[in-house]
Amino acid sequence: MIAAVKVRGNVDVPKPIKDTMTNLGLHNRNQIRLYEDTESVRGMLNKAKDFIAYGEVSEETVEKLEERYGNAEVGETISARPPSKGFRNTRKNVNQGGSLGNHENIDELIERMI
Repeated sequence: MIAAVKVRGNVDVPKPIKDTMTNLGLHNRNQIRLYEDTESVRGMLNKAKDFIAYGEVSEETVEKLEERYGNAEVGETISARPPSKGFRNTRKNVNQGGSLGNHENIDELIERMI
């Protein structure tokens, strides 16, 4: 299962990427959404990687989301609070010390938002 978190807002986002984020169901900052791991979802997440954080999520983190926000199922959008201690950098990729793109450990970010 893959989790995606919208890190940046919609200002100055190119229309094709904004449409992709709409199709992904991410409309506002700090929203979390769970997806099945398919090739088409991976492609859409990769297209929007400069505005979202995503990665494989553990079952333990999904259970914590369900405890905190209720229905944390695939396809449900969860409006979470901002992460404690904030995002690292909302303009840089994970490889460059930021918060955007494909995370090896997305659980850490989501647990700070719970």
